[in-house]
Amino acid sequence: MSENVKIGVSACLIGEKVRWNGMHERDRYLSEILAKHVEFIPLCPEIACGMGIPREQLRQTDCAENIRLIGYESGDDLTQKMTDWADRVLPGLEKEDLNGFVLKPRSPSCGMRHAKIYSTTGKPPRLGSGFFARKLMTYASLLPIETSDRLQNPIVRENFIRRVFVYKRWNQMLSKGKSIGNLVDFHTRHKMLIRAHDLRGYKELGSLLGQANQSNTDTTFNNYATLLFKTMTLKATAKKNSDVLFHAMGFFKKQLDLGDKQELQTAITAYQNGMIPLLIPVTLLNHYARKYQKPYLTQQYYLNPSPTELQLLNHV
Repeated sequence: MSENVKIGVSACLIGEKVRWNGMHERDRYLSEILAKHVEFIPLCPEIACGMGIPREQLRQTDCAENIRLIGYESGDDLTQKMTDWADRVLPGLEKEDLNGFVLKPRSPSCGMRHAKIYSTTGKPPRLGSGFFARKLMTYASLLPIETSDRLQNPIVRENFIRRVFVYKRWNQMLSKGKSIGNLVDFHTRHKMLIRAHDLRGYKELGSLLGQANQSNTDTTFNNYATLLFKTMTLKATAKKNSDVLFHAMGFFKKQLDLGDKQELQTAITAYQNGMIPLLIPVTLLNHYARKYQKPYLTQQYYLNPSPTELQLLNHV
């Protein structure tokens, strides 16, 4: 797989001085770690749609359930300016071949969940998505999107990295053409990874493929993608990962001697208890998969991520 991983990012997060006051909000993880392994595509919606630096701060205001972008002091309505730009730019997002997006938290344009939305009736502001973020999530509903503050959480960070690379492989598979055979191969290679995120989703995806045929290919692909990326948003906890690891261990029940079984079981339990990283039992399983020629295991992205993905996961 090509390792050219592209991630969109709010420009201020990687040190560009594009905020309303001419400053930045440089994020250390993005700038010092993630930037070494991916190509960032920086974007500031407020600058891109024609607002200058410095500029008036914006606020989102709910006007009869129609959210407007209003100048904080002047009261100028900048909704149409942002809308026209976003409607022009977002359809071209596909050409950028983005694999994910990291947004500035709490921003009236880029906030993903906790941007303030003010009321015209005197009620306290409620929280929701920023103006651009809301359009981005609507247009690119499958794209892995996170905010920089949430990526400080190791579990959220791991989940985002996993989703970015699954999304990249999904689009690479689509580029080969929509065939049930390609989809089955994709699913087979991701089984352990999907299972680590949600056993129910794993079973539902398998059932969906079991009903696939050449007459419903487009529907199958659309339904599979929706369910896959919904499943991948669920966190792969230590308990879920351990269940998958013990499941993989079952492939060697006739090959491993008592000592090897004990070593592997001890490693999985130690990981589940937070004593060692996931990489250690995964490395052991990979060793046995190659030694005893288990092709199902050696082709699993869960056990054999790409070099870039592995490096980023090791930073988690």
